[in-house]
Amino acid sequence: MQYRPHHLAPAAETAHVMIICHGVESHASHIGLRISADYTCKCLGLHKILARAYCAKDAAEVRQLVNLAVENAIQRSEVRPSHVVIAAPWIVAKELARLAATHPEINFYEVSHSNVGFLQADPHAIKIMRDVCDLQMSAHNVYAGGNSEKFARWATDAWRVPVAWVPNLYPMSEVYTYKDRFYEPGTPLRIGIFGANRSLKNHTTAAAAAAELAIRYGARVEILMSSGRDEGATDASIREMLAGIPNVTLIKTGWLEWPQFRALVRSVNIVFQVSFTESFNVVTADSIAEGVPVVVGSAIHWVPPHWIANPDDALDVARVADTLLRDRTSPVEGRQALTTYVERAWSVGWKKILGIT
Repeated sequence: MQYRPHHLAPAAETAHVMIICHGVESHASHIGLRISADYTCKCLGLHKILARAYCAKDAAEVRQLVNLAVENAIQRSEVRPSHVVIAAPWIVAKELARLAATHPEINFYEVSHSNVGFLQADPHAIKIMRDVCDLQMSAHNVYAGGNSEKFARWATDAWRVPVAWVPNLYPMSEVYTYKDRFYEPGTPLRIGIFGANRSLKNHTTAAAAAAELAIRYGARVEILMSSGRDEGATDASIREMLAGIPNVTLIKTGWLEWPQFRALVRSVNIVFQVSFTESFNVVTADSIAEGVPVVVGSAIHWVPPHWIANPDDALDVARVADTLLRDRTSPVEGRQALTTYVERAWSVGWKKILGIT
């Protein structure tokens, strides 16, 4: 049968998604984009969509990956790549234009991995996204995207081109139903504060809320915090803040392979992710998958509403945590919220990208 590109007659059977992250192959927990890509591909696979995640160091390596994928598909009579998603803005528009011209049968998406606020840390990424928007106007197979729906809506209005929502997906096959897991007052309390140490992650307020719980409960509190990836912030202020507060221990966990990280999450009573800005936050999804409630800021909007605290108020973070720790229904509500998000991300986001009904 003569080959007919997917975009001319879209169907699940003719879709083949490649998600390419920047860097070298790794599944450590700090390579958040690669973990998110793996999860998205796994979820697409559950919907019978061929999808694979890759890492590349530069545009030349991206070309090699795409060329090899096309050649292998032809040799094996398999489905050829139909969509290439560049996870985060790291390929300049000039190189993306070359790729798109070489493979006119493939739709290329360069996707902002963050909402607007976080992009203040990377003006080069903003320039890349603006240039890709300009390229989208002239190339039939290049698209700008964002895995934050809020970013996609803003960029569409501000830059006057349709910016696609290319959401993270999370495989519900990795979500488990646990027996009741809630905190017994007076017993040791383990709190997880995970993710890169950057100001917008707001680890200091999270740690302050943990200290408040130690005082309120009169119990030993262990704060488990990711370490080894300080990005514009250090833990010095947190250590000073906790000094002299009895029964509080700060434990730096380092960066773990993802299965080990999931096991670590499983060992805590509650997780704090009170970021000022986010796009999805896979740590929150992982916590829900392990039956652990999460206190978040309003940037992580897809969780149950009563999980959301004021991220600029440590006492409010502690208040929400106190409620969730005593609530037997928290694990069930978390799973329901994650299920709702994933179903919408598939039906509104990915099905539109793939052009299937």
